[in-house]
Amino acid sequence: MPVTELLAQFANPEVIHTLSLTDKLIAGLVATFLGMGITFAALIVLQFVIVLMEKLTNSPGKTDSEKSKIIKPATPIQDPTISADNELIAVISTVIALQLKTSVSNIVVRNIEKIDNNPPTWQRAGIIEQMNNRR
Repeated sequence: MPVTELLAQFANPEVIHTLSLTDKLIAGLVATFLGMGITFAALIVLQFVIVLMEKLTNSPGKTDSEKSKIIKPATPIQDPTISADNELIAVISTVIALQLKTSVSNIVVRNIEKIDNNPPTWQRAGIIEQMNNRR
C-alpha cells in the first residue's frame, strides 16, 4: 500500500479501525518522521534567517577588532566594593556594640572574612522543613 494512500486512510477516523496493526504502525512512523522532518527544516531556515539578520544589522564599516575596543573613561571610577565594605564594617560594628551594650567607638573591626554561603539544595530544603515544623 503506498504511503500517501495509507496516510489518507490513517486520517479518516472511520477507516482507521479497519487497518491492521502493521499498517497503523507504519502510518504512525511516517507521520512522526514527516513531522520531525518539517520541524527540522523549519529550524534550519530559521537559523539562516537569524544569521542573515545579524549580518544586515551590523554596520559594514566596523571590523571585529574595532568593536572589541573598550573606551576608558577620563575620570577614575571608585570601586563599588570599597564603599560596600565600609558600610558592612559600620553595620557589623553597630550590631556588636548593641549586643555588648557599649559605644561603637570602643569597638575595632580588624578583619572581615567573607564565607561562601552556597549550601547544597538538600541542605536548604532540610532547613526550610525544620523552620516550617516549628509552628
